[in-house]
Amino acid sequence: MKIIDISKEEYSLLNRYIGQGKHDASLVFFGNEPGTSGLGILDTIKYLKTAKNKPIGNGFLIHESYSHPTSSDFARFISRLCLGLENKDDRWFGELSQTGNVAINQHIMKPISEKNICLINLRPLPRPTQDTWVYSNINKKDYQRKWNFTLKGHYSDNFKDERLQILKSFFKLRGDSLIIGVGDKENKRAFLEKLFPNKFHIAQLDNHTIYFEPKLKIILSNYFNNRNGIKLKGLKDLYNFIVSRNFA
Repeated sequence: MKIIDISKEEYSLLNRYIGQGKHDASLVFFGNEPGTSGLGILDTIKYLKTAKNKPIGNGFLIHESYSHPTSSDFARFISRLCLGLENKDDRWFGELSQTGNVAINQHIMKPISEKNICLINLRPLPRPTQDTWVYSNINKKDYQRKWNFTLKGHYSDNFKDERLQILKSFFKLRGDSLIIGVGDKENKRAFLEKLFPNKFHIAQLDNHTIYFEPKLKIILSNYFNNRNGIKLKGLKDLYNFIVSRNFA
């Protein structure tokens, strides 16, 4: 893994980039930080400089997208949930036929502007995986502490304050979108309860718990995958909760 120094200008660009899609998409997936989708960090920065974008306050969303690989568990879970909700059919959460697998692959490869979904992230620095750290001039512990809203101490700087304002602008502009937080739900709950006066409820699904706030139309879940996430059974539980509450 290549270790890099990131300049102040590059950090500023990444700090203002909050995700891909349209702000008023019907489904918004709220992740932790951008993945690189097979691109390196520097290639991602280069892409952000040239991609078409839509302004959100002082920040921006990418209107076009570089695709996830069809082998990505995360992308496949998102596609299953989208297709299940579009078709009002829970068969997308079991074993798929060949036709079903083709439909999942086609959904993943479709441009994000055509999917009516949006992907945003809390933290600004891209990482290939949650366990990978490639920034030689940024302290990993300081970065993680700064973005840990469950801590009592207030750790801030100009970059963090700017990003919080951009995210706040996004939440105000997103209309009637359903927002689904994916992973790190305790931290996202603490973040959102600082951003809004609303308190989140807890719901015990069959094999995992979620937080939700009906007025804000926000659900906070564990990560989407088959290894250390909610698995397909948990995704089906989440789908049934969304449908039963008329969230989508």
